[in-house]
Amino acid sequence: MASGALSLEVDGLTETLKAFQGLEADLRREANGKLRAAARECATRLAALLVRAAGACGVPVAPRVARSIRVKTDRLPVVTIGGPSKVGAHGGTAGALVWGSEQGPKGDVNHFAVAPSSGYWIAPTVARFASDDAVSVYLRAVVDIERSYGLI
Repeated sequence: MASGALSLEVDGLTETLKAFQGLEADLRREANGKLRAAARECATRLAALLVRAAGACGVPVAPRVARSIRVKTDRLPVVTIGGPSKVGAHGGTAGALVWGSEQGPKGDVNHFAVAPSSGYWIAPTVARFASDDAVSVYLRAVVDIERSYGLI
């Protein structure tokens, strides 16, 4: 099963999450809830963009792999792709096919009907997303939460 991750770095976010630990339990629960809501909004936008990109990338299995996209509830925006759902023409799982749908074949046999690539739909979408409004919405929410609890 293939595994991997793409991430977007945000300066100071780890320190911000640590500062939230200093809040009283009731306030921390409320602040984390607001942070989770903002992260979910951001991740939901990324998930929609990924589904669209999978459909337009030209890799036949990518739209089927994209059906496995899930938004996880966390304080950071998290989108997962893959898993055990069967999406391949011959029963391959989304987890086994995700990186082939993203990068094409890795060996002599081409099961993906495309040339090898550094990224067909996931990497380019995540790169564009870094400058999308969703990221600024999330970061604005973080600042608003910090301000409302006197952390800045």
